[in-house]
Amino acid sequence: MTDRALHKLATAGGICGVSGTLCYIMAIFLPLGDTLGYALVMLWPILSIVFAFALCRLIGAAKESAFNQLAFVFACLAFTTVAAMISIQLAVRVGIAEYIASASAGDVTLYDTIRKSARLVDMGMDVAWDFLVGTSLIFLSIALGGDARFGKVWGAITGILGASLIVLNTITFPWPPDTRGLFDLGPFIGLFIIAISARLTMIGMRGLRV
Repeated sequence: MTDRALHKLATAGGICGVSGTLCYIMAIFLPLGDTLGYALVMLWPILSIVFAFALCRLIGAAKESAFNQLAFVFACLAFTTVAAMISIQLAVRVGIAEYIASASAGDVTLYDTIRKSARLVDMGMDVAWDFLVGTSLIFLSIALGGDARFGKVWGAITGILGASLIVLNTITFPWPPDTRGLFDLGPFIGLFIIAISARLTMIGMRGLRV
């Protein structure tokens, strides 16, 4: 890949990273309906894999390492897992709501119990996603620390976030940390992805101007 093509990829990947995270935020907070909401939130893992690919290719072009490659592999596993989790979560919610709407009074309680039980499935997948993305961040932290365009500060923040995510979710498994008196690292991870995506975009655009 030529330098120009690499910087085009970095620019596009950075934009995908920001856009994917914003898609997730909009899907949560905007009243979009089931179909549009599902389509929008699924853009999050899809665009995030493009972001991870671009970031790891940029780092690897300067200095390829097993850490960089493993970061991308675990990112793919993580975002594939979260895509499956989202589909299961929304399918259960929409499907059970439809059953309840047409159920007799006696069956409503049964369906509600099924809905609550099925939540444990996507909660388990949520923890798997946290472990996989946390592992990806730990590997990425080592790769970033050895790249002059990012450096040790970016690497340290990435590693701390990844390790903290794994530890918190291990302590409270299968329940989310914020339901057990701890705090949810999700918003911090989201902000970090936006920050590193913006940095990747800047590096790509700077390279295109040279």
